[in-house]
Amino acid sequence: MPTAPGDAPLSGLDDNQIPALAELYDKFAHSLEPFSEDRDNAERVFNSEVLGWYDRLGNPKPSLQEFRKGVIARCKRYLAASDKPQDKQLFRNIDFNDPP
Repeated sequence: MPTAPGDAPLSGLDDNQIPALAELYDKFAHSLEPFSEDRDNAERVFNSEVLGWYDRLGNPKPSLQEFRKGVIARCKRYLAASDKPQDKQLFRNIDFNDPP
């Protein structure tokens, strides 16, 4: 059975890079301007870094697609863990049923 994407073998890689990769991922995956140059550059750099990590993996290695999914899963976990509580509190205080 193949490894789940979130469990892709990322061992031996520098976990200190996850915050920077998570920031890049957030910038292109959640961009409000899908055709902006900043968004495209963030995606390009993210993919380049993921490919560099993948090339440094020892054998046996998962497919590049599964590895990329694993990196994205780590980035999402990092972003969720670093979510600021005051941001959540702001949204709790907004009543979305009120007319503008």
